[in-house]
Amino acid sequence: MNVSDRACTVEGSGSVGASAQGGADASRILVVDHTAGDAAAGLPDPSTQPGTLILKPGQAYEVKFAWIPASGGGSSGCSTTGTPTPDPSTDAAQDGPQDDPSTGDPGGTPGGGGGGGEPQDASVLVSHTPEAGDPASASVSIGGACAGTIYRTGLLAS
Repeated sequence: MNVSDRACTVEGSGSVGASAQGGADASRILVVDHTAGDAAAGLPDPSTQPGTLILKPGQAYEVKFAWIPASGGGSSGCSTTGTPTPDPSTDAAQDGPQDDPSTGDPGGTPGGGGGGGEPQDASVLVSHTPEAGDPASASVSIGGACAGTIYRTGLLAS
């Protein structure tokens, strides 16, 4: 968010990172740029994303992402053996640039589960750090997630 009293130019979408938590498998979690035709069909068309945004005072930008679980791991990327667990849903308050978590639909809710057999403490912490300015980052946790790919967008006007 532009907290100054003047317009500012944002020239990069910063970085999106993922951190395995609990029983999640760090070696099987990838972060890639969203491209036309990839598995994250619910994200905006990358050809419509500007390389630069001019933010008026009080305006913000977004960087959206979609969680696509690893194949063979149900809706979470976890092993499908064992007893199914319910799909938890939580709201995540975020400051700064908005990362929009989902399970394939960028308007979805954070969470995972459903695949069954996943370790209860498995999750993936997704964070966004702006290109320049305050080094603060926004983050959200995808619960019940073990392995998969995070597809991220570039700059999006919010």
